[in-house]
Amino acid sequence: MNPPFSLFLKQLEGLTYQLSQPLAPYTTFKIGGPADIIVFAHNETEVLQVLKATHQTQTPLFVLGGGSNLLVSDAGIRGCVLMLKGSLAEITVNDTGHEILVGAGASFPKLTNTALKLGWKNALGFCGTPGQVGGALKMNAGTRLGEIGEVVQEVYAATLDGLKIFQKHHVQFSYRQTSFPENTIITKTRLRCENPSPLDASEFLKSAEELAKKRKATQPKWRSAGSVFKNPTPDFAGRLIEATGLKGLKIGDAEVSTTHANFIVNIKQAKAQDVFDLSQKVRQEVYRKFNILLEYEVKLVGTFINTKTENL
Repeated sequence: MNPPFSLFLKQLEGLTYQLSQPLAPYTTFKIGGPADIIVFAHNETEVLQVLKATHQTQTPLFVLGGGSNLLVSDAGIRGCVLMLKGSLAEITVNDTGHEILVGAGASFPKLTNTALKLGWKNALGFCGTPGQVGGALKMNAGTRLGEIGEVVQEVYAATLDGLKIFQKHHVQFSYRQTSFPENTIITKTRLRCENPSPLDASEFLKSAEELAKKRKATQPKWRSAGSVFKNPTPDFAGRLIEATGLKGLKIGDAEVSTTHANFIVNIKQAKAQDVFDLSQKVRQEVYRKFNILLEYEVKLVGTFINTKTENL
């Protein structure tokens, strides 16, 4: 790392951090090697301090949210891992119930529950999505019942030019992606529902419970990172994988779920490389059978080696 890592550490005065800590406890897969440093930012000023310090010292930076939809390599992450805490994990509802100000480090399931209680019908589309609000924003989380991009009013972020506010029309929200510029760290967002239905809130919550029951019955109980691949419209990744006969396929302690084929699960002590090798094998076989190359929905972070399959 150049300049020396010690120069970066000097710029973290006043911040809370840990050195050489494994990331497995912070991921839903419970997989992942150590980070050189984990920094815990409690407000927007601290986020900006970290962003500028990493830029000035050429230190790699990765923002870690709820650890879902993520596979961290066995070697871990070089440079700085940033986690959002304190005021950046709070949820505040305005007096009318039309708006919610929420930190990027807040629990997305908690935000979903808050919005449903206010009568936000769009929030039915958020049900079942784990992780934190920042990650949900970056991937425009949701379903046909509603996506978070539909209720975004403005997004607060730290950039190399300072703290900025992106209005809704500044950001493009599409299937599993958004258009936030590079070197942008989302800190908070203001959401708005124009027509909340407080009288229907109990019905929305009941529907959410039913959706949760259905999801529980159709998704694996083993540790995972959620759906591994994006659905190749108009088809479904899970259907393609199952039709290829790959349910139950294992590499090490990583297995293509027998419950839902678009999940790879950690059945004991799987290594990140096991999961990666298995995912590459799945892509290879689906491509051979259907001539469709599946795109990753899960984010791969760190170094992975193509050891068991063709390079896809």
